[in-house]
Amino acid sequence: MNIVLIPPLLCSPLAYAPVLDTVWRHGQVTLADTRRDDTIAEMAARILQENAGEIAVLGTSMGGYVALEVIRQAPERVTALALVSTSARADTAEQVQARARQSALVEDGQFSALVDAAFAGVVAAENISNDSLLATWRAMTEPVGPSAFLRQQRAVVQRADLRSMLPSITCPTAIIHGAQDRLIPLDSAEEMAAAMPTARFTVIEGAGHLLFHEQPAAARAAVAAWLESAA
Repeated sequence: MNIVLIPPLLCSPLAYAPVLDTVWRHGQVTLADTRRDDTIAEMAARILQENAGEIAVLGTSMGGYVALEVIRQAPERVTALALVSTSARADTAEQVQARARQSALVEDGQFSALVDAAFAGVVAAENISNDSLLATWRAMTEPVGPSAFLRQQRAVVQRADLRSMLPSITCPTAIIHGAQDRLIPLDSAEEMAAAMPTARFTVIEGAGHLLFHEQPAAARAAVAAWLESAA
């Protein structure tokens, strides 16, 4: 099995460090590069071009938007799908405005300030003072850099709403979400789970948006269960 991991916005492959060994036990692992394309559709097309044949796809946050676009473009090639900390909805007007403010800060040369300011929103409230998680967050965002971040922001704002395609997805599917996710609320995951006929829905307690690093043991168990069902 060829398993493609698609990182979140602003994140390097370090985002998957807690589950990488779990995934690797089940097959070949590819880490997608989402830094070079201007739209979500182009990111998905690159994954399909660079990976021959059938693939299992796991996407987190923005990576989930890309994963859904992959299966929209080539449903016959996706053997299993995992959507983590993500949504099938397009951005609301408020989200678009928030992204514009973030991008303006980065364009003003304040990338590091943006990274630190974003941390409070990507972890559960009880983890905001966790210095170890903050250090990990900084380490996974620094390699992305301001130019790629701005490109990703533009791609995310322009993405399509894909909720209408969810009932047509019938491959083994996992939806994994942090119970305390304040960036993408839990009801976005509940909506996807209700619409997808084969979805296994797992809520990770004690985790926000950064659930792989906040609750690694529970995250590994959820990912392993998905891969076993795919096999």
